[in-house]
Amino acid sequence: MKLINLAHSPYAARVRMQAYAKGIELELVDPEGFLTPEFKQFNLLGKVPVLDTGEQLIPESIVIMDYLEDIHPEPAMRPRDAQKRALMNIFYRFPDVYVQPVLLPLFKQLGVEARDQDQIVEDIAALDIQMQVLDELLERFDRYGHNNLDLADCALAPIMYFAIAVPQMLAQADVLANSPRVASWWGWVQQQDAVARVLAEIDEGMKAFMTKD
Repeated sequence: MKLINLAHSPYAARVRMQAYAKGIELELVDPEGFLTPEFKQFNLLGKVPVLDTGEQLIPESIVIMDYLEDIHPEPAMRPRDAQKRALMNIFYRFPDVYVQPVLLPLFKQLGVEARDQDQIVEDIAALDIQMQVLDELLERFDRYGHNNLDLADCALAPIMYFAIAVPQMLAQADVLANSPRVASWWGWVQQQDAVARVLAEIDEGMKAFMTKD
């Protein structure tokens, strides 16, 4: 199978993280003509990642991750018990529903010469609120001490890389200062082999992205 991806895309990164953790071999392919009408004809959503199974193109990272888990159930990265899986899914969905919408305006500030500092402060405050919500969820649903890498960790870790790095780049802000449980989870998850490998790939991809003409 081929994964059409970009090294610095957090959405492609979460699929690579799952694949590395499970030992799934994926051929990593750059998106030819990305952001062009031709690429959108290839993938109507116009985004990465896309999984090419040889028979079907599958877009959207969460859909891809669920598919890979279905066809490669071992080692398991989601609970078999319905209630435990539902609780994991809270954290599986959290980065896309609650973190990314408040992170995106900050990310866009990286690409402009005249940055709006007042807006940056406001957007960082909004991101900090979501980190505090996540912090409370970790305690409420007893996930604070979990120690088995699962799909939720894979979905959240690449987004967290940017949630931490971008405010630091823009305003030297620490968005985990008020979220000690999230900070503890972040320290743990970075020590997982698949996560460390992917975060290094993101870091290299971001360096290339920020220095390109």
